[in-house]
Amino acid sequence: MEKLIMNHTPQTSTVKIQLGREVHQQAKHFSQHQSNFYNAQQIYLNTLAVYAVNEYLKHQKIKTNLGASNSWDVVMQSLMDIADLDVNGIGKLECRSVLQDTEIVYIPAEVWEDRIAYVVVQMNESLTEATLLGFAQKVTTEEFPISQLEPLEGLVKHLKPQTKPLVNLSEWFQNTVETGWQTIEELLGTPELSLAFRDASSIRVQRAKIVELPNQGIGCVAALVLDLTHETEGTTRIRVQVRSFNEEIVLPDNLRLLVLDEEGKTFIEVSSTNSDSLIQTKLFRGQPGEKFTVKVVLGEESVTEKFLI
Repeated sequence: MEKLIMNHTPQTSTVKIQLGREVHQQAKHFSQHQSNFYNAQQIYLNTLAVYAVNEYLKHQKIKTNLGASNSWDVVMQSLMDIADLDVNGIGKLECRSVLQDTEIVYIPAEVWEDRIAYVVVQMNESLTEATLLGFAQKVTTEEFPISQLEPLEGLVKHLKPQTKPLVNLSEWFQNTVETGWQTIEELLGTPELSLAFRDASSIRVQRAKIVELPNQGIGCVAALVLDLTHETEGTTRIRVQVRSFNEEIVLPDNLRLLVLDEEGKTFIEVSSTNSDSLIQTKLFRGQPGEKFTVKVVLGEESVTEKFLI
């Protein structure tokens, strides 16, 4: 493993990563696919930056997937100026390089969305050492001042937010519900299934929770609804909805509803149009003990709920 050096001063903390032969060979391999000198040079630096951030996250025991990152794909490299690093179950970091004595980091507009943060990596003149200077949570300009970066030690906390306890869905069938979840009638005033409803072959229950998503002054307050049916063979049939509180009020355009598996991979995604007051997933099934995550996304804002079947 390449050497990692942590530097702490009263003003700031940085991390230095030694760049050995292996990563330079990888960077050379990627850059050789480009006929344009500038593009080749940028891909070389992007590769070093992504590698450095990946090494730091490995040291912090945060799992990543270089193979799932567009920056490690020669086709995507030719289409975009991209330096992303996939962080398992969380999203993509953008790793942007700068040279020494630079006050501005260039961040192309094409990577302003779909990023959980932006890490700035400074290269020394010989490209043998990379220094992680800090990070930004959001970017809306191509020329971002390095002086506005947040300290690097905050990155791990940003990537490891305080986790909410899992919502135990099996308890819902016993009419035991976590704080914040209500019946449809209580939350929306719609007389649907207030308690667990039983028939000869299954038990069905619905619960709802308020979700709030501020987004550049537009915002959204809606209801996240889970519709569950416990089947006799032990499986649970599930449908997830996001509803407005009034059918005459539509949801914001491109409000996204995602369902992720235990590994953080999206297996269902639906989004709203400018005429929808309700969006919902297709039915899916789970076994007792399985986990899944529901994520509601509007622009750069999101709400996440984790469930245990």
